[in-house]
Amino acid sequence: MTRLFIDKSIDEGISSWEFSGENARYLSDVLRMRSGEELILCDASSVDHVCSIVSISKNSVAVSITDRHKNENEPKFYATVYQGLAKGERMDLSIQKSVELGVSRYVPTSCSRSIVKMKSGEKGGKLDRWQAIALEAARQCGRGIVPSVDGVMDLKAALKEAIETSDLVLFPWEEEKEGNLGKFLSATDFEKHPKIAVFIGPEGGFSEEEAKMAQDLGAKLVTLGKRILRTETAAPAVLAMLVYRSELI
Repeated sequence: MTRLFIDKSIDEGISSWEFSGENARYLSDVLRMRSGEELILCDASSVDHVCSIVSISKNSVAVSITDRHKNENEPKFYATVYQGLAKGERMDLSIQKSVELGVSRYVPTSCSRSIVKMKSGEKGGKLDRWQAIALEAARQCGRGIVPSVDGVMDLKAALKEAIETSDLVLFPWEEEKEGNLGKFLSATDFEKHPKIAVFIGPEGGFSEEEAKMAQDLGAKLVTLGKRILRTETAAPAVLAMLVYRSELI
């Protein structure tokens, strides 16, 4: 069923709703939906409202609410991925799959080996497209929120932010041999909804100096196994492990 996100909460007693803007254009012009068809409105409180279209145009859509329930699809953790800037479709794929696997926030990060160059705090352009990818992925997989794709940060600033705001900061590095990711996750109490930060290097990985800086600041250097993963694979791999540890055992 088509899913839309709205930035307001719909009170329980309300039985109809009307919206305009991009959501209306998406339903009428892109999906060409008609009166009588059903959709889900996910509101700012992560409540899914099952709706039937009463009237529709490119400027406005009116719906009747036939059912509502709390969205239960969000993970037991709040994960921020700090992804080293990578080329082209690699970022697109990483964002899409990270959203499907439960990321809450995605931060493009400038590293010493990043081929792509973007200024810290840069907005518009690529960031708008990346946010659109996150929105579509959230629609497809039934998320209760749309994860944010934030402005670019440099690695040092990103590490300092993560250390200050997260319960666990993971720094996968291909040269690390001792840090066992499973050990760290086994000691994590997911029932307390921990905040977890995950740092992923660009195509060339993190440099030794960057890994040392991360460790000195308090991040946990970890290995993801014997095989070296591509930059677009690493974040989804870590998130999949988090999902397994928090939901499936």
